Amino acid sequence: MVYIHGGAFRDPLVSSLSLTPSLPALFQNPHVAGIASLNYRLSPHPTHPTDPSDPCDGARNAEWPDAIEDVRDAIRWLKKEEGLGGGEWIVCGHSVGGTMAVMVGMDGTGGGGDDGRGGKEGKEWERGVWGEEGGMDGLKAVVSLEGIYDFTACRDAHPRLRDMYDAFTTGAFGPEEEGGWERGDVLRCKRRVRDGVEAVVVGHSRDDELVEWEQGQRLIGVLEREREGEGEGEVVRLVEVEGKHSQVVRDGVAVGKCVNVAIRVLVEKARAKEGG
Repeated sequence: MVYIHGGAFRDPLVSSLSLTPSLPALFQNPHVAGIASLNYRLSPHPTHPTDPSDPCDGARNAEWPDAIEDVRDAIRWLKKEEGLGGGEWIVCGHSVGGTMAVMVGMDGTGGGGDDGRGGKEGKEWERGVWGEEGGMDGLKAVVSLEGIYDFTACRDAHPRLRDMYDAFTTGAFGPEEEGGWERGDVLRCKRRVRDGVEAVVVGHSRDDELVEWEQGQRLIGVLEREREGEGEGEVVRLVEVEGKHSQVVRDGVAVGKCVNVAIRVLVEKARAKEGG
């Protein structure tokens, strides 16, 4: 399993170590052979209360698509050097890590653009993020917890936190008025779930104070409509978890719960193929 941490693309206190509380639950599943938790370059956070970013620190002045390219390069390295290549694997993420996990699970094609609100607002991500569309072979499932799939809607759903959302989303993607935010909107892109992915699990808590429940609902709706149009495809699951936004990971329960759902789907599909 490959894990991508959250932290609004910029929080230096949220790192690959944030997965630590979830490790006991994850390794209870006999199908989990190993786990890699990734770090990536962060966008600027000059107003952080305890560790403001230094403009000379390249690790904390990232511009999109630096973060997702770091994730891509880390996965490619794992496949080449650490045995991920040739095996089956799952990508999982929390918050903006969940956003990027969904991006990893999408390819560069598609004719969609259904934004989950009945609109057709297809927005193409920059070419070159993935390079050759291969390189993600073996990916069987995508798991996203408390992910943000429409940054504008998330900002608008939390008027008291508007300044915070404006700051971190602009810091990551560029100004909204220049179309920067669209680069992170999974629901409005023209990409689709890549071939080979058999399960997409979206975990969300109704108690999340930072990312509204509707984000997960809308992603599930878009994926289910895409699946209906394709016929047989990936299994999509919305899993309700408990806790506030960060508590979902700190408690060490929700990640294991959602990953177990994904693995159960994969095992059932494998058995069905053997029986067929």
